[in-house]
Amino acid sequence: MHNLQRTLIGCVVVASVVASAKTSLADVTLATTENGWEVFTNGRVGVFLSYVGGDGFPQPTYGMNNVIVHDIRGGGMDNARTEREPISPGSQIVTQGTVEGMRVRSGFVPNIFAIGVKRKLTETTTFKAYMALWAYIESDDRRKYYPIWPDMREGYVKFEGPWGSVLAGRSLTLFSRGATEIAFQYGHGYGVGYPGNVDNHGPTAGHIGFGVLANGFGAGLVYATPMVAGFQLSAALYDPSSLVGAWERTKWVRPEAELTYDLAFGDLGRVHVFANGGWQKIYKDSGPEDETVYGAGYGARIEVGPVRLGLAGHYGKGLGLNYALDSSYATYDEALQLRIFDGYYAQAQVALGNFDVSAGLGVTRVHLLPTDTIDNRDDDNDPSTPATNDDANPDAQDSPAHSVIKQQMGISAGVVYHLTDYLHLDVDYFRANFSWWLGEKQAVNFVSAGVTTTW
Repeated sequence: MHNLQRTLIGCVVVASVVASAKTSLADVTLATTENGWEVFTNGRVGVFLSYVGGDGFPQPTYGMNNVIVHDIRGGGMDNARTEREPISPGSQIVTQGTVEGMRVRSGFVPNIFAIGVKRKLTETTTFKAYMALWAYIESDDRRKYYPIWPDMREGYVKFEGPWGSVLAGRSLTLFSRGATEIAFQYGHGYGVGYPGNVDNHGPTAGHIGFGVLANGFGAGLVYATPMVAGFQLSAALYDPSSLVGAWERTKWVRPEAELTYDLAFGDLGRVHVFANGGWQKIYKDSGPEDETVYGAGYGARIEVGPVRLGLAGHYGKGLGLNYALDSSYATYDEALQLRIFDGYYAQAQVALGNFDVSAGLGVTRVHLLPTDTIDNRDDDNDPSTPATNDDANPDAQDSPAHSVIKQQMGISAGVVYHLTDYLHLDVDYFRANFSWWLGEKQAVNFVSAGVTTTW
């Protein structure tokens, strides 16, 4: 489960920033034809030197006879190789330990090469077809002989006119899009933030998992109304997603929607307000059991002169820590009941000439189920019931079997220097604080510096 989660975090974090990333990319025209076609490209290349140092992932709590009282479930940074020592000479039980290391890697947005074609269908309606190829630069698990496979992350066609727009294909989804745009535009669009996966590969997380729920990609059909008095409504039907390892059967497409409101104050500034949501039915592989994953996101971006402020939140059931339908021990209990999640995020930025100075704070919280707070193991010494640790370890009686992740809090700061309109230098810091419901804690610091080229 944890290996799968690590891989998915990297993949989805890539997906999370595409729409926002495009706002900084100016299409470069490659060719035009006599019959009205235009061929264009956009993209970016980035490289960062990144340092990590802090606590290792917490270890289980042991009682008498070295029997586990409770283990650790969900959250934290458990993908780094850790320096640990025995708690006493000859003991098989080890300390929490520490992590430390450096990588040369991609940032919050990896390398992108995109190409598309567009033309006018009528005087008021345009057509565009677009594809984007993504790739990271670091080795898989530090093994440089492994190949780096490119990922065809986007591919869609779009019709746009005074009646609105229709998009068909694979693109960013609507639920939690507003929060992800804040994370890119005011936070880590040219930086790293939380690496997400220290040992292996893939783009970093920025503030994803720390107050921000990534929206990610989906194949679907999306209609957006024209903007009326500052309001715009987007509605979509997406290819369904399963909750891997738990509820893997689906029947129906997943509806999502987002309502936005934009107001400009002349040259002084602007406000962008958003509310979005989505839901999906999921089913057991066999049998009639079903569950519903749902969520809502909300927030605003405010720009006054050089000052920018983004505020966002989300709430829902079965969402996970990092993106909707993020399958992990944090998402559900052993009976596959879905937990409630919420998150809150604030990101500030000040644009001082060619410098952007930013700071962010975000927290994602996990709410316990009744089964998380009671001891459902065998206390009666009845041989007809399943054997558990209770009989062997009195310390385990009347205590939960698992310590579930309680919250993930992230604090970030960074400086970007725009050397030119296409060359951006970045230095950023991120501190990740994790805590679990039975008291375990982990704190890890990250410092990164690098350069990004955009076109």
